[in-house]
Amino acid sequence: MVKAIASVGSLVVDVALSVHRVPLTGENLLARDFRMGPGGKGANAAAALARLGARSIMIGKVGADELAAREIDGLSAAGVDVSGVAAEPTAQTGVAVIMVNESRENTILVVPGANDLVDSTYVEGALQQREDILAGIIVDFEIPEEAVAAVIRFGNLRGVPVIVDAGPPRSYAAATWRDCAVLSPNEYEASAMVGFPVDTEEAALHAARCLRAQGAAVVLLKRGRAGALLLTNEDTYIAPAFDVPTVDTTGAGDAFTAMFALSVVEGRPLREAVRWACAAGALATTKAGTMPALPARAEVEAFLAAGPRTVTP
Repeated sequence: MVKAIASVGSLVVDVALSVHRVPLTGENLLARDFRMGPGGKGANAAAALARLGARSIMIGKVGADELAAREIDGLSAAGVDVSGVAAEPTAQTGVAVIMVNESRENTILVVPGANDLVDSTYVEGALQQREDILAGIIVDFEIPEEAVAAVIRFGNLRGVPVIVDAGPPRSYAAATWRDCAVLSPNEYEASAMVGFPVDTEEAALHAARCLRAQGAAVVLLKRGRAGALLLTNEDTYIAPAFDVPTVDTTGAGDAFTAMFALSVVEGRPLREAVRWACAAGALATTKAGTMPALPARAEVEAFLAAGPRTVTP
């Protein structure tokens, strides 16, 4: 039986705008273009897993509205098993407004909608129904804290590794996430978790050590164009970023997390898994949009085989 990886997290329809800059309070600015499509950290990770060749299962909730079909159809088209997605009859499907500026950086506003109704009872039941086929789980912070904790408990009781994509920034207690297999925030999210800016290599290493001191066995800090930092009890690894022409960074972290999770499930050493994750994340930045930009397995393999240049930190 082919094992699967579940993504437990958010389903959010993305409304993406290309802007000269993010508007100030009271301003009325013109945007250059507009795109709408399926998204959300959980859904993006699930789609990325499927594109990378994994058997991918999405677990989460949508509303009972016209946007739900757009989200579900997009995931199904990407090859994701959506049988773990429930429709809440009194809720709206989550929506995100994404503004991408001329520096290819994004600013995001999110209406959680049905994602706020993903509770421990629901995720435990959905995971139990599929426990015989699960080889790994990804969970994000775009669902309630009790659900995140339930996912980690489930994985630990059954020996299934849980990778926590610790975003977006939430004030979730260390007790919620510390027993996961891998904790993976980006720099901004890590800053929120440790209480100081994480904007240099030295600060990133200090933050990773702080997170390990709070209980995380493995910390994988996503640093964008600065690469990634892996910290375990035995190893400190600074992975350089790949030099690619960046178009849109939205979804790059989700591609990174999916590739890392799949690499771990496939048995790659952690350093190699991080390298593959950096490659997938880099490729996701070379196209506009979120799900449409997620790379396929063959693209990542060809990219690494070509010996791409890395960015000097």
